[in-house]
Amino acid sequence: MNTVATIACVLFLVVLGCASGFNRVEMQSALRAANPVFSSSKVEQIEELEPQIALPFSLAVSQPLGSSIGDWNSDEISEIRSWADPLSEAGVASQVNVIPASLVRGDCRRNHGSCTVELFREAAARLGGDVLLLMTESSDIDPYVNPLSILNLTIIGMWVAPGHHRDALAMIEGLLIDNRNEYLYATTQAEGESSQVRPFAYTDDDTARRDARLAALQSFGREFIIQVSQLTSH
Repeated sequence: MNTVATIACVLFLVVLGCASGFNRVEMQSALRAANPVFSSSKVEQIEELEPQIALPFSLAVSQPLGSSIGDWNSDEISEIRSWADPLSEAGVASQVNVIPASLVRGDCRRNHGSCTVELFREAAARLGGDVLLLMTESSDIDPYVNPLSILNLTIIGMWVAPGHHRDALAMIEGLLIDNRNEYLYATTQAEGESSQVRPFAYTDDDTARRDARLAALQSFGREFIIQVSQLTSH
């Protein structure tokens, strides 16, 4: 390797070789932007809302709003459904159903401005949901390299040298509302992280994001079960 190439490689590692961290402020803003619009917007209307359900209730869970990687996958749906047993044991929920994206009218998946709570309430009602858990998600990737990435110059190194990192952070926020009148029962937030080290040819941002989102969903579930189980004392 000649001197120019060596200097270029060193500069490459200096510039890209360190983790830069996650932009949490931007991620929080994305969560807020993805929240659907409530029907009851005036303070007087909100103050008059009362819970309409009796325990145990049927829970309907929305797809992740604002997500850059789309709907829940099979592992995430399994995680959500696993909440059913502890919620049932607590006497809170009789069943937990994930709302299929096909049941929601309009374009609500990535916050294009046409998403309202009413659209999800209609879908939840079709599933027999007494309460609706509205879920929003935001994720970020922190890509960087380690010294092994210099082997990319050999071409074959792009396929065998684990020189590329993908750290991911996912944030999830959930609002539990009465499906009859949008009364708010609980709010829950959680985060999850994942780390990936692979050769350049096998780096995958979406996989890193999904791993982080599953971790966030597992953390969310633990906190959500604790909060919602307290409804039995109200």
